[in-house]
Amino acid sequence: MWLVDSSRIIDWMRRGRSPVRILRPFVLAGQTVTCSIVRVEVLRGIVNSAAHAEMTSLFDAIPEEPVDTEIGRQASALAWTLDRKGRVLPVSDLIIACCALRARARLVTLDPHFESVPGLRIVKELPDLLFDAPAPSP
Repeated sequence: MWLVDSSRIIDWMRRGRSPVRILRPFVLAGQTVTCSIVRVEVLRGIVNSAAHAEMTSLFDAIPEEPVDTEIGRQASALAWTLDRKGRVLPVSDLIIACCALRARARLVTLDPHFESVPGLRIVKELPDLLFDAPAPSP
């Protein structure tokens, strides 16, 4: 299972790569989960309405780990523990981390904050990005 953080999605978009094309095979295989925080962080920055609609449809197709009372409790406990160690993470990152942990998902991220979270499995890329490669010429 994979949870793709906004830092990774935004980086793909800035480099002209389509998150929809990259994620489609993982979504179709039921290998992705998301979090409402990631949805908000990505969608708020998209200026083009067609791109916004496409990304909204993508997020709608990905099961969402709910940000509920239990996630709030877990994020609070994690924040307290990390703060005592001098590692202060943004609340949004704490919630994303707790969603990934609960879903037993690997977090695909470029954000170094997540490295402080015990037990969180972090990668910078999804495996086998050949899905996003252009089709070979005949």
